[in-house]
Amino acid sequence: MGFFDFLKKKEPETVLFSDLRSWLDKQVEDKNLNKKLEAANKAVKQKISQAYKHLEELETAGLKNENIPEKAKQVMQGHKNAYISKLKRFLDEITLPENFSQAGHAAARFSEALDELSRNTQKNYMVLKEFVEEELSKVARGVKEIEEELSGLQKSIEEQGIEAIRDARAKLKQYSSEISKKAELEEQKEKQKQKLQNLKEKKDKFRKRINELKQSRDYSSYKNYLEKKEKYEEQLKNIEQELKNLFVELSRPLKKYKRKSLDDKLIEKYLLDPAGALEEDDGLRLRDVLNKMRQALDNLELKENQVQKTLDLLEKLDKDYLMNKKLELGRLKGLNQEAAKQINRSVVALNISENETLSRNVKEKISEAQKALDQIEQEISEINLDYLKQKAKEKAKQIKNIIIKDE
Repeated sequence: MGFFDFLKKKEPETVLFSDLRSWLDKQVEDKNLNKKLEAANKAVKQKISQAYKHLEELETAGLKNENIPEKAKQVMQGHKNAYISKLKRFLDEITLPENFSQAGHAAARFSEALDELSRNTQKNYMVLKEFVEEELSKVARGVKEIEEELSGLQKSIEEQGIEAIRDARAKLKQYSSEISKKAELEEQKEKQKQKLQNLKEKKDKFRKRINELKQSRDYSSYKNYLEKKEKYEEQLKNIEQELKNLFVELSRPLKKYKRKSLDDKLIEKYLLDPAGALEEDDGLRLRDVLNKMRQALDNLELKENQVQKTLDLLEKLDKDYLMNKKLELGRLKGLNQEAAKQINRSVVALNISENETLSRNVKEKISEAQKALDQIEQEISEINLDYLKQKAKEKAKQIKNIIIKDE
């Protein structure tokens, strides 16, 4: 060793990132914090034991001046009993730190409990001070010394830079936790992607089956009946609209005639639903009603142009017209019912409907699965391991000048 070797600058220690946890543990071990903790806990236990002894002295302490009223003695004894009971309960509930990282919490918890004790015993203390001040002061000093011991332990640990070690450990733990979380999410992602793929394959299977069914001869027949039914319904609609338009134009004279006619119910049916009324009018009683109304036109108080218009409409609504419309309505409804029957009997239509329902259900599940996959990918993207790793390194370098290398 050279004479001036001590002047050489010490090279910083090199630590692998994978060994950082054990390096941090060693920093704690080198500070002998557990010994400090053991010594402090031992001292606190002794002070607690001493405090119990002071309470015993307080309990047996006699009055320096016995010449006080009996009532005052009773009041003093009541306060003494309450004070001792509260202090014993307080001492019984003291919890010592099990490791150095709990020192700060233990000190803070003790101080909070002591403040509460002071508030709860303030009146007891003020009364007892007048009678047994010396013994009372020993108890108070003993409790205060426990607080000072715990606070001193906390301060001693803080002076050793343990807070920086704790922060570095926390950052390292967060980094490790996020690695595990990301691995778990990646596993969930693969499972979700497989689930999504299976659903898509199932949907394609249903669509393929639907296309095959639509290419079949049975479907061609089914579609033909659908087209026929649509055509029949359109023709029925046209006839119903034609009749409706005619009776709208006839509504004024018919309503006037209805008041004087015995066929008012039949007239009302035709005014409300001409096609329906015509279907039910097997004897074409409407023709008799219209003939009677023709004869009574002069008595209906219609304008001249309304009279002529009514005559034209009555001319159109002759027996042949009404019979043809009635027969056509019956024929089209029969054909429509037959087409509907064939449609309802179609097995291929039922199969298509079932497959389309299944396809829609799968489509909804695909949408839900895609949303779940997107959520997982979003969570993965929000995990920045490089950032967390760098933060762990920075915290470790605050403890000591070291070089941290990645593997």
